[in-house]
Amino acid sequence: MRKSPHRIFLILSLVGMLGIVPVDAQQRSGIVTGVVKDTAQSVLQGARIELQPNGGSVISNGQGQFTFTDLAPGEYTLTISYVGFAPFSTTLTIAAGQLARADAILQVGNQTEVVTVKGDRQFGELEALNIERTADNIVQVLPSEIITSLPNTNIADAVGRLPSVSLERDEGEGKYIQIRGTEPRLSNVTINGIHVPSPEGVRNVKLDVIPADLVDMVELNKTLSANQDADAIGGSVNLVTKSATDNPYVTILGMGGYAPISGGRNLYQVDATAGQRFGKEKKIGLLFGGSYDYNARGINDIEPGPGVFTLPDGSTFLGPNTEDQRNYHYDRTRYGFGGEGDYKLGDMSSVYLRGLYAKFKDFGEDWIYTPGISNFISNPADPNNTCGITTVGGVQGCGSMGFTDVYRTPGQQIFSVQAGARHAVKSALITYELALSQAHYTGGFAFGGFNGPGANTLSQGNSVAFGVDTKDPFIPKFPVLNGVNIHDPSQYQMSFADNEKDSVFERDVVGDISLNKQYSVGSHYSSFEVGFKGWDAAKTSRFDRENFNSGNGLPMTQFLSNFRDNNYYFGNFTYGPVTDFRKILAAVQGGGTSPNIPYNLRNSFDIGERIWAGYAMNTISFRRLRLQAGLSIESKEDSLRAVNLFLVPNDPTKFIFTPIATTKSYIDPFPSVQAQYRFGSDTILRAAYGMGIARPNFGDSAPYFAEDPNSFPRFRAGNPNLKPTHGQNFDLLLEHYLKSLGLIQGGFFYKALTDPIFSYLVPFNGAKENILVNGPSAHITGFEAAWQQRLSFLPSFLNGVGVRANYSYTTSRATFPAASGRTDHPTLLRTAPNNWNFDVTYDKKGLSARMGLTHNDANIWFYGSSNSKDPNGDTYLYPHTQVDAQVSYWIPRGHGLQAIVSMLNLNNEVFGFYLGAERFPIQREYYSRTFAAGLRWTLQHEHK
Repeated sequence: MRKSPHRIFLILSLVGMLGIVPVDAQQRSGIVTGVVKDTAQSVLQGARIELQPNGGSVISNGQGQFTFTDLAPGEYTLTISYVGFAPFSTTLTIAAGQLARADAILQVGNQTEVVTVKGDRQFGELEALNIERTADNIVQVLPSEIITSLPNTNIADAVGRLPSVSLERDEGEGKYIQIRGTEPRLSNVTINGIHVPSPEGVRNVKLDVIPADLVDMVELNKTLSANQDADAIGGSVNLVTKSATDNPYVTILGMGGYAPISGGRNLYQVDATAGQRFGKEKKIGLLFGGSYDYNARGINDIEPGPGVFTLPDGSTFLGPNTEDQRNYHYDRTRYGFGGEGDYKLGDMSSVYLRGLYAKFKDFGEDWIYTPGISNFISNPADPNNTCGITTVGGVQGCGSMGFTDVYRTPGQQIFSVQAGARHAVKSALITYELALSQAHYTGGFAFGGFNGPGANTLSQGNSVAFGVDTKDPFIPKFPVLNGVNIHDPSQYQMSFADNEKDSVFERDVVGDISLNKQYSVGSHYSSFEVGFKGWDAAKTSRFDRENFNSGNGLPMTQFLSNFRDNNYYFGNFTYGPVTDFRKILAAVQGGGTSPNIPYNLRNSFDIGERIWAGYAMNTISFRRLRLQAGLSIESKEDSLRAVNLFLVPNDPTKFIFTPIATTKSYIDPFPSVQAQYRFGSDTILRAAYGMGIARPNFGDSAPYFAEDPNSFPRFRAGNPNLKPTHGQNFDLLLEHYLKSLGLIQGGFFYKALTDPIFSYLVPFNGAKENILVNGPSAHITGFEAAWQQRLSFLPSFLNGVGVRANYSYTTSRATFPAASGRTDHPTLLRTAPNNWNFDVTYDKKGLSARMGLTHNDANIWFYGSSNSKDPNGDTYLYPHTQVDAQVSYWIPRGHGLQAIVSMLNLNNEVFGFYLGAERFPIQREYYSRTFAAGLRWTLQHEHK
């Protein structure tokens, strides 16, 4: 078989890297190894271990283990530091060819620094601070205790509380994360360091698929080392799964809740985890956990259609001529399983098998009433006055009503299984791993549409007289002026019905191997790491929309549901009656279906990607300065098979289908440099530079051409010629770790992007077409700060108070291609200027409480024709400020029983979009507040 020249080049580069592994001229054969624990025998990850006089330092791993190798015979002083604990120090004598053990039990510093830890949020904060303090890169850590201390049902909600992170929300929960002003595509998600495929046609992973209770911690890497995947210009989110500890651990949670919306909606949640290490030397570890939650979400939503309209009297009206009044009844089910089995071969050596499976069924039904004005009327003599308007004044017109029943069955699942090993061989550590990951989307959206009063199939067209009431611009209304009962179901008849069963599937196979060797250059303790990774991905998309051939003209009264909402949208609208889609389906199934061939073909594709990567990285300490430099080289080959669609000239109802098959390949180098200078043990200045990449979304690379007469823009097109975006990232951060269990930090970052991908509008067939192209450049600049502290210095009961706060300011500037016609420089999509979180915590005598406020500024969702502050402008997400709270209490003599009360979205914050300015909404939806209570039983209060 003929080898790709790119692959040959990469293999030769890797061989060259392996050939430059440093070898110290002086023979060093002593070894120091040990485990760091606290007085409760809990292992401490992230402890900093220093060895003098050679100045070497290492970090304890997830099992609390550490090792120094290649040590010259002699006497050394070993010092261990861990935030919240007193330093540990001991003297060791190293003999040639011998192994010395230095196991350490760390003691609490003093009563003002930290209290006894019993597996609650406080231990999680402690562990997170130490991992962040000892990391070579800039990373923020969310352990499970922090994630579950607020009602964070999924991972996205939890990550959204970190500095410089905003959320793209959906149905009342976080969905995609946006790191440092970048769109979701520019960030990466991994499970235990292995890339996670997306169940959709994009690259970014919907984090609402994964239950929050399945992970042990979340690591948000804001700068990358050479041994991490390069596709993370914004950052990389790593989900670390749970593993067994020496002592048995069992925890079970049961909760129930209620949201007073749409007649009342319920939720239920059950979680359980059990694990332990077995055997005389605790060599075997087994852990398994599961999570299930059912959320009957209710949503009240209005979606006006604002525009710039010239009225018959020559005046201009800025406002809506139509509006969807939507009522959602969702039955959201999310469940998952995770587990790990491992076997210790010796100090720092082990083999393991671990996996995670998550399933999210976002089922439900939503009903849409749509009043619409076809002709604005300012003179009763207007020949278009088909609705009998007799008065003049205000904005009014003739139109009709429509009703739609949407039955949704989308399901998404993510699966990842990993097998690997690590072997300590003298002064080297060899690790290798093989992983299989899959993501799958199934289902879709079935519709039943009805023509109501004023529709041509029922009566004279546009026979309903509507006014337009925009006194409250956020709740525009369309009062009926001629007495027509627009909620009479006998006035509605079915106009169409269709079904949809789609499938998007991605399969990733990843294998990697690395060698890390410790060595010394004079008195400077160092390590060199080299590795290789292969990644094979296959993405397929198959859409199947079928139009039912029967049902047209059937009365709405034949399909009515018992549901009523007497307080829809705070009582501002009359709502109902509505239909039951199961009755619609029963009536139309017998008539057969016709496939929607243009829709199905334009959304179908097969994409394959194969990436070979090699890297070399060196880390060296010069007393207070620690420097890490590395280079990763990636070779990528991809293939695309799809169908290109073209409109037949002079007949926009017909298409020409042309098969397309393309292949591309390229090589990219990704250098990175990270430095940290320590002003003592608790103050660190960090600086970093690195290059990253963000490849086009799978679906955007397919040459689809879509038409939807009911959306704006009407036409959309993909682009197989899109190039990946490259980014150069610069970081500077100063951080100080506080004695009273805390941290204060502040820093700046800058990202220079080349070939950013833009979507913008161009004229097409008398309408607008959205196209995707690469632009010349863009950049992002930002500042971020965080403060976290346990205020234990306060008197009496107040010393249980703590604060977690962060703030970021981000700005960006995009330069459009000349062909777009836009000469201004708007921000990039998803750049929210101001983001902040402010949490107040309280921990004392078994009581643990937390109230969290989170805010994301408005940001651009979609580029319009211009940056005007009217309905012709860009589409924005509304600013979002949300208040959540949770209280838990360890029941005295409850033998590990904890009562929990959670309160989600206490301020009933709105979600939605607007055009140009906030007074021109195109969507504003509410979810109400959710209250839940339950019990958690834990066999052991020890963390992990």
